[in-house]
Amino acid sequence: MKKYLSRLLAAALALVLLVVPASALTVDQALELLEELYYYEIPDEAYQAETLDELMSLLEDPYTQYMTAEEYQAFLKLLEGDSNVIGIGVSCRYTPEGILILSTISGGSAREAGLQAGDLIVEIDGQSCVPANEENAGRLTGPEGTQVSVTVLRDGERKGYTLTRRPVVEPNVELSIEGRVGLLDCNSFGKDTGKEFAKLVKDNDGRVDVWVVDLRGNGGGYTNAAVDMLGALMGPGYHLYFETAAGGVEAVPAYDRQATDKPVIVLTDGGSASASELTSGSLRDSGRGVLVGGRTYGKGVAQIMLDEEALAPLPEYDGYFEGDGLKITVYRFYSGGLNSPDKIGVIPTLLVDDKDTAAVALALCGSQEDAKLCVMPGAVPYYVDPGTDGDTLSALLSALPPQALVFYADGGDFQQVSAAEAAQRLGVAYESRWFTDLGDSRYADAVNAMGTYGLLRGDGKGHFTPKSGLTRAELCSMLASVLNVAYRGESRFTDVDQNAWYGPSVNAMAYLGIVDGVGGGKFNPGGTLTQEEFHTILGRTARFFNVKLDAYAQWVEQEGRLTLGQSSALSGYSAWARNSMAVLAWGLEDALDGTGDLLFASLKELSPKAPILREEAAAGMYAVLSGLEILP
Repeated sequence: MKKYLSRLLAAALALVLLVVPASALTVDQALELLEELYYYEIPDEAYQAETLDELMSLLEDPYTQYMTAEEYQAFLKLLEGDSNVIGIGVSCRYTPEGILILSTISGGSAREAGLQAGDLIVEIDGQSCVPANEENAGRLTGPEGTQVSVTVLRDGERKGYTLTRRPVVEPNVELSIEGRVGLLDCNSFGKDTGKEFAKLVKDNDGRVDVWVVDLRGNGGGYTNAAVDMLGALMGPGYHLYFETAAGGVEAVPAYDRQATDKPVIVLTDGGSASASELTSGSLRDSGRGVLVGGRTYGKGVAQIMLDEEALAPLPEYDGYFEGDGLKITVYRFYSGGLNSPDKIGVIPTLLVDDKDTAAVALALCGSQEDAKLCVMPGAVPYYVDPGTDGDTLSALLSALPPQALVFYADGGDFQQVSAAEAAQRLGVAYESRWFTDLGDSRYADAVNAMGTYGLLRGDGKGHFTPKSGLTRAELCSMLASVLNVAYRGESRFTDVDQNAWYGPSVNAMAYLGIVDGVGGGKFNPGGTLTQEEFHTILGRTARFFNVKLDAYAQWVEQEGRLTLGQSSALSGYSAWARNSMAVLAWGLEDALDGTGDLLFASLKELSPKAPILREEAAAGMYAVLSGLEILP
């Protein structure tokens, strides 16, 4: 039967990249569809499920969901975004803690009552909505004019509101122009959003000097809309890749002509997910745009939607659906640079608080003629509007990593200065995110860049202790911070207490296949790491990020494809470490047509059996992230 469902995929079903938590379909029918299409392995206990709800729960995949006919219609309305929905007027995400409000909509009673982004709805009409899902969130909608009571958790305090349901219309993409800045607020990726976006850009490009695309709170939608949007900003090319459970990779082309060559600034936050991450990630990978705001959600898998219309061409599935639907994770997706946002999300070029995001973006839209300050967080210079207020300037300068260039001009030519010096000359505060104990460390810039992006934490007092060794537990904690993951559940090792400070990190890395135990069900969390052990783990991490590096590593493993010179260079390494070393030393050049490597130092400088220092580990992580253009 698999060949029929393969035809179904080949028929270009609309791919849904939307973050929504979760009849006519039976459990056996659902398992049949999952066996043919599901990206992950189906756990053995799933075959004992007696209901669809139990089956979905046992999969432990928040994106694979069964929906009743009523839930499915609500889902479709949410996906299109611009449908007239009667409710309280919020954009939200379903979490285990409740319904998280991502934004409130103009004209909705939620905004009028004072609800705001970050609020967590925990009760609806006196009934708990924890954990949140499509069904309990549906209680927020209802007949026009009726009222609904909600209990909201904000900063640890509960507060009740009584809200009136009314028609709320939120268009998928809206354009406003302020001076010579074009602001495109994209709320969702509906079927036609990409074409609407491209038309707005094309028709108005002559009126603007900079485009600002707001993807904050945008939970995603259809992949074709994201590809159309990327085509408008970048032109024809491959901006999206899908990987199947079997390991095959499919490139999705954009054909349309580029609608603008003006600078692009993208606004992101933790509510930017899926198609939003594909769009922002591809713009970042190519250097086409600068990203401002918060790290995105981290959804790197794609789903297809199965319903009676989708299965209509295959009569053997007649009667499986009657108005209901099944959303199945079938792919892992990658941006134009072949990087996945899975878990890690998309890290913005300038990491700033959401309250400062819009102001910092507008500050970067100044003209060269009037500006005193110019910053280059990447390859493109951005001139700072001289009318920018002090708080915004402070947020902008404090977000710049050491690799960014800063120029200041006061009645003359621009001269390169540090971010701290620019802040002093402008008379604004500068809140350094750099560590204070790096001294003359050769890795200071790399370590401080990781600190600027919040990927590494010191002791809370500005110290990193760069010359200290690194235990196996400490490395897992560092990597978990980079990948933005934690493990919930029973420990996978007998010597790792899940309640210890390192427990969730060690188990998360083991769950992802990035670290192994030492045998006998143990992990040895206090063991000191050697350089070859560190690079083995770092090589696996690089493969997790990038699909082509992973393919390169598999090719090396299966074919033993190391040259005589490469084998000689790795002669001092244990056999189990050599494949990861090949990924780090030559993968970027061989697999990605890049230059340089992903190591923190040259092979000649490394000592495989020597302990890895904290500064070396941080520099190695930065080498991978910057080499793959995940960081600038």
